[in-house]
Amino acid sequence: MSDHREMVFSGTRVYLRGLEENDLTLRPKWFNDPEINRTLLMDYPISLATTMAWFRRAAQEQHHSRIDLSICDTATDRVIGMTGLLRIDRRHLHAQFYMTIGEKDYWGRHIPDEVIPMVLRYAFGNLNLNKIYLWTIPANTHARRVYERNGFVQEACMAQHFYCRGALQDIYQHRILKEEWLKDAPRKKTSEGGD
Repeated sequence: MSDHREMVFSGTRVYLRGLEENDLTLRPKWFNDPEINRTLLMDYPISLATTMAWFRRAAQEQHHSRIDLSICDTATDRVIGMTGLLRIDRRHLHAQFYMTIGEKDYWGRHIPDEVIPMVLRYAFGNLNLNKIYLWTIPANTHARRVYERNGFVQEACMAQHFYCRGALQDIYQHRILKEEWLKDAPRKKTSEGGD
């Protein structure tokens, strides 16, 4: 696909499409919310102006070293979160996964269980990557459970690795390899569909 904005991945309850400029007002709303921000690898507050500058920089890297997607409700087209791949390395065949469900009324609905397989299918199938990894800080225990439920395994805890929230944070790194995903994909596909 030539343009990330044309990419659409359809699930049952949500679909993924390229992040658009119109979606950007949601990013400061979500990321400045203390309940959301306490689990993110970034400091706040962030402004719409810094978000727009981030978007322009990220747009230059789209499909080469990163892919940013909006998570949308299939029934309403409402943007409820963001996901994607960072640091796409085509030589070493790995990338970093990220996801934020920003609309709190969608929390607890197992939306990540639908989003994660769509991104992994694209990463392992279309991009032919071998490893997808992600980082979480100690405060994000819920996310680690979600990622582990979706096939990721913890492979490292990097002590005092990342500065945010006014302190050096430990970083938990989880990963899933293509061979692990391929082995689990048929079983996962037959068990999908419920909360």
